[in-house]
Amino acid sequence: MKRVVIYSPDFSLCYSLMMYLQTHYRVIATTDLEIVSGLICNKTADLVIIDAEPDSELIDKCEKFKKCRSEIPIILTYVFTNKSKDSESRIKQIVDEIFYKPFDLNEITSKIPELLFHN
Repeated sequence: MKRVVIYSPDFSLCYSLMMYLQTHYRVIATTDLEIVSGLICNKTADLVIIDAEPDSELIDKCEKFKKCRSEIPIILTYVFTNKSKDSESRIKQIVDEIFYKPFDLNEITSKIPELLFHN
């Protein structure tokens, strides 16, 4: 069974996504981005969903994730604002998919198999 890692500073969102996805995937949800890094580099993750606004710190983390495992699919979700517009062009070069909040959960769940199969 494929392993999906979910990161969000919002525990409720982590839990909700975990409950929704656990029938099809082994899901690990965390509010600690350092745990995500370890799971990626230890090859414990097949796909990562990150719920966070793209700032320079997140961009650096995602670049490190891809350096550790270039094939790992990363989905990013966040609320688009003018503040995030500057970081968006950089993050789009790193992550595989972006969904803006409020996102359609069915869109994300239909994209996961495509990303997992592609890699």
